[in-house]
Amino acid sequence: MQLIVFRLREHLYGFTTENIEEITPVLKEAPIPQSPSWVRGLINLRGQIMTLLDLDVLLNGFSPSQELWYTNTVIVNTEDNPIAFMTGKVIGVTDIEPEEIQSVEDSSLITGYVEAYNELVNIIDVHSILKEKEELS
Repeated sequence: MQLIVFRLREHLYGFTTENIEEITPVLKEAPIPQSPSWVRGLINLRGQIMTLLDLDVLLNGFSPSQELWYTNTVIVNTEDNPIAFMTGKVIGVTDIEPEEIQSVEDSSLITGYVEAYNELVNIIDVHSILKEKEELS
């Protein structure tokens, strides 16, 4: 399995590549009035409109300044429409074996972690994020 690894402040996180459509630089968003704090707005990527989600708010509950860490946008395919996630610097794509993943029991958003690039990488379950946030909306 392949994992796209990126920085979010001082930690590394990763998505499995199976649902990743592409990675783009920072995209300008149009705010959505009265949206949850984790929804930054709508973006237009080559004529396709999608929602931009703030990963820092989704994972940590806050984001003091997006300018400090938001350097890339990861576009993820979902069953309905693609979703865009604000991320930090993309470190790279690495191959991992499922047995290398250490599971996490107390988090529904982080499925586990693995060592890559000489650091621990938290593996994010995109489907869990979307499901949990949908229930909160």
